[in-house]
Amino acid sequence: MQSTSSRTKMKTINGDSLTPILIFRRLQGQHKFLLESSAQHEGAGRFSFIGANPRKTYKGIGDEIQEFSYKTGQIYTHKGDLFVLLKRLMPRVSNTIQFPFSGGAVGYVGYGAASSFTAKHEQLQLPDVHFHVYETIVVFDHVTDEVTLIHTNIDAEKKEPNLEELAEQLLTANEGEDTTCVYQPLESTSMEQFEAALVKVKEVLDGENARVVLSKRFLANLEGDTFALYRKLRKKNPAPYMYYVTFDDHILMGTSPESLIRVKGDSVIASPTEGTYKRGLTNAEDLENERKLFENVRARKSHTALVTAVQHELQSVCFRDSLQIIDAMRIERSKQALYMTSHLEGKILPMLHALDVLKAALPALSLTGIPKEQAMAYLEETAQTAGIFGGAIGFIGFNGHLDFALTGKSIVVEKETLHMQTAVTVTKDTNVEEMVEQVAEEEQLFLQLLQDEGSVN
Repeated sequence: MQSTSSRTKMKTINGDSLTPILIFRRLQGQHKFLLESSAQHEGAGRFSFIGANPRKTYKGIGDEIQEFSYKTGQIYTHKGDLFVLLKRLMPRVSNTIQFPFSGGAVGYVGYGAASSFTAKHEQLQLPDVHFHVYETIVVFDHVTDEVTLIHTNIDAEKKEPNLEELAEQLLTANEGEDTTCVYQPLESTSMEQFEAALVKVKEVLDGENARVVLSKRFLANLEGDTFALYRKLRKKNPAPYMYYVTFDDHILMGTSPESLIRVKGDSVIASPTEGTYKRGLTNAEDLENERKLFENVRARKSHTALVTAVQHELQSVCFRDSLQIIDAMRIERSKQALYMTSHLEGKILPMLHALDVLKAALPALSLTGIPKEQAMAYLEETAQTAGIFGGAIGFIGFNGHLDFALTGKSIVVEKETLHMQTAVTVTKDTNVEEMVEQVAEEEQLFLQLLQDEGSVN
């Protein structure tokens, strides 16, 4: 047993026979989560995090947060600005900084938390903020194959869990049999409706930097084990950010190549991504496609507009002279596509909280260049949903670290109904025909994923 502070205990075991998926399946308890990465390298993709049995849950809607304590069984209600309340409620303990996350809050911030906007036709009614606070987590190191169990006491007098028993559970417990799920498509946004929304928004965009993100909704009835769908999703779409988080009445899962914002100590890191191109069949084709993407004038122009918008947002929470573009327009690869990404870094202003940085970066659906209020008006005019799909998912550590990814391509399963949205960025130069074709292709790929995993009722 290793102690890193009076309140933090750690135990490391050899994990060469384990995987994050296996750990998740063997871990016993309620409200389990898996924040996973497929990247086998240093940085954001090195670690995966797994946990269960949170100490507290925060659920916020409008100007109210309900705090549920699993220790006392009591519900406490707090009123005010959601981000102000979260800053006050989130536990802060000076524990280990050996890992990016060693315990704390895991969950999401939706579109409504950073705006007063509510879509008229919203079908998925979820909290604006929803977090579980975990004192005990499991860290999987993809470089060393080591598994570290970490427990941090929020209350010094609270009885500590037996990490030896937890280690034995992860190494020997029965993970159960493989499961499947079946689906039945429900009413969704038609291609005609989506195309009409694209045309309408494009007509009102007048500035070169003006941009609004629209989405096409897909609904299905889903029966069976939702984790089976996640396993298929992560295999087909591996990414630096992959997540599966269980709440009382819904499950959030997805894979995302895009980080929204990270805070580590006094460092703020943003990685705006804009511009994509298909992967080649060979490395030579990949290199040629990377060149085409990098030299695409429209993609570079749009990417520059996004980077400028992110810089503007971060000026409110960082020292202005500290903001730097560390790596501009770098082409990165995922299994399906090539992405143009830039990396910005700055130093957070004194007395600000990491959550102030997250708030400045949201709402993601307005990816600005135009006033956020104007972007919200466009969404309302075209009856587009936002909610959780316009927010971010990630963690807020006891040590003050924060890391959130965009939730635009998430899947939400609520009461056996699967909700998914395909998001696209619209500018005055958008080719509507090409955009509709791209969205139709992505939706077909997702349907194929469902068919491969389960069957149609």
